[in-house]
Formats: sequence, C-alpha cells, structure tokens
Amino acid sequence: MKDNRLLRPAEVLKADMALSDLTSGGKLVNDQFKKFYLIAIKNQVVMGRVRNVVLKRETTEIPMMSSFGTQVLHPGTESQALTLGQRVKPGFDKVTITSTEVVCQADYPRYVLQDQVEGPQFKNTLITYLGLHVKRDFENLIINGDTTSTNTLLVLFNGLIAAATSNTYTAGGTTLSTAILGSTRKTMPSEYKQQPNLVYLTNEYAFDDLWTEYESRGTQLGDQKLTQGGSTLPFRGKQVVEVPMFPDGLGLSADETAVLFLDPKQFIFGLHENLEMQSEYNIRERTWTVVMTARIGQSYEYEPSVVKTTGITGQ
Repeated sequence: MKDNRLLRPAEVLKADMALSDLTSGGKLVNDQFKKFYLIAIKNQVVMGRVRNVVLKRETTEIPMMSSFGTQVLHPGTESQALTLGQRVKPGFDKVTITSTEVVCQADYPRYVLQDQVEGPQFKNTLITYLGLHVKRDFENLIINGDTTSTNTLLVLFNGLIAAATSNTYTAGGTTLSTAILGSTRKTMPSEYKQQPNLVYLTNEYAFDDLWTEYESRGTQLGDQKLTQGGSTLPFRGKQVVEVPMFPDGLGLSADETAVLFLDPKQFIFGLHENLEMQSEYNIRERTWTVVMTARIGQSYEYEPSVVKTTGITGQ
C-alpha cells in the first residue's frame, strides 16, 4: 500500500516543501517574523500608534519611569543643599507583561493554493495572508479587551478602554462636542498634559457628531468641513481620531461610546518571538490546513496618565 504522501497531488507536495522551507520546526525565522509583525501593524488605526514590543519570554518585565512632578528647579544657595521638600526623584517601577497562547487555524481547499505553490514565493504569500487575517483581531483586543467579556478572545486581557480607570469623566448621555473634549482635557492631571503624542480616540458615530458641529460654524473651518473628508479633526492642537473598532454598545442604554485622551505609546502590545506555523494535508477532504500558534500580551505602561470619558452617544 502506498504511503499517503505519495498519493498527494503534485501541487500539495510542493506546498509541503515550501512550508518546510518556511520554518525550522514550525518556528518563523527572524526576517519572516518581522515581516508578519509589520503586516499585522500596517494600516491599523490603534495598533500602529501603541507601543509594539517583541517578547523574549512568556513573562516579560519592562522597566518604566514615571514623572518627576510639576517642578524640579529651585533657587540655589551657596554651600547649602536643597531641602527635602525641594528634592525630586522619578518614580521607578516595572510593567509585567504575561503572555497568553492564541491559535489560528486556516483551512484551504487544494485548488485555492494551487497557483501560489507553483511559484517560489509561497511562503511570503502565506505569511501575508495570515498577517492580514489576524491584524483585525489584534486591533480588536487592544481596544475592546475586557476580562469580563463573554468573547473568548477579548476576555484574555483588558484593553485600552476597560483598563482606563484612574481618571474618568462622565458626559451624561450626550453627543460628542468640543465642550466634552474640553472637559476631558481638564480631567487629565497637570503633569501629564504635555505628553508628546496626546490624541483623542473615539468611535465613528461620536466622530460624526463632532464633525457636524464643525460644519455648522459660519467660518472658514466650517466651510472646509462641508467639503473635506478625513478620519481626524483638530482640537486645541491635538487630533481627534476616528477609530472604526471603537464600541457603540457601552452604557446602560447600550448605545453609548467613550473617548480616550492619551498618548497611545503608554499602551504596550507584545507578540512573542516564537511564532509558529505548521501544516497538515487531509487527503480525504482534499483540504490543506495551516495552524499558527502565538503568544501575546498587553498592558498600560502607566495608566494614571490616561483619561476616559464615558456617557457619549455612540449611535
């Protein structure tokens, strides 16, 4: 009796060889890992802004330094040290990222792979396909992760919204406006208002309400907004960013969203460098299966520097 491998079509044999060339024991080599990570980050509104790190261990400690406070300089007196009350020191701490395993299984009929495996670039095609598929899940987890969720992916970690608890403002069930943005900014502790990359993040419905306010102004800005498109609006030197995956089902009435005012680099998303892709061919179903196994983790670096406004009409 012939071995099952000998019964496979020629293109499947080539796919098997190409996939074996792709990895060593299923693990992506360094250049392939970088390619996959870049594909996953590219064109993502939030993932492209947060701090992306490569995890070397299942649990990784990342050193952090918090603010010196609002004032560090005082008048000097010859031969006299500063008083204890005048001396400052940064807050030293660490962020612990504990990664969790996630798995992706992609099943392809034989004919779908036939064209790709005929060329030498099958491995690049495979990495691209998987990168495009998982990037939405990464973005969703970063934004909507919630350890109380019933979703099997989102329950793994708290994301940007759920983890922001220190500085909150309640809008009271109203549409997004410049007045709400102003109140959000006032809620930010003074020592963090000068962070270099501060932005406002919100969902598409709230963003449209703010756009309508800008359009209604009888000014040059109002005329411009009637004719221009875009996914950002200016507010006091910062950008208000429309995030497609921001929720619209928050609040008791399930039609509310939130606004985050933060430097997105304060949020860390980590992907472990041991990213594996393995393959299997089912001759009875004539289906080619590729399984990706990864470890991911996420957390705020310093959550007290983030403001969350709730109670904004999101639909």
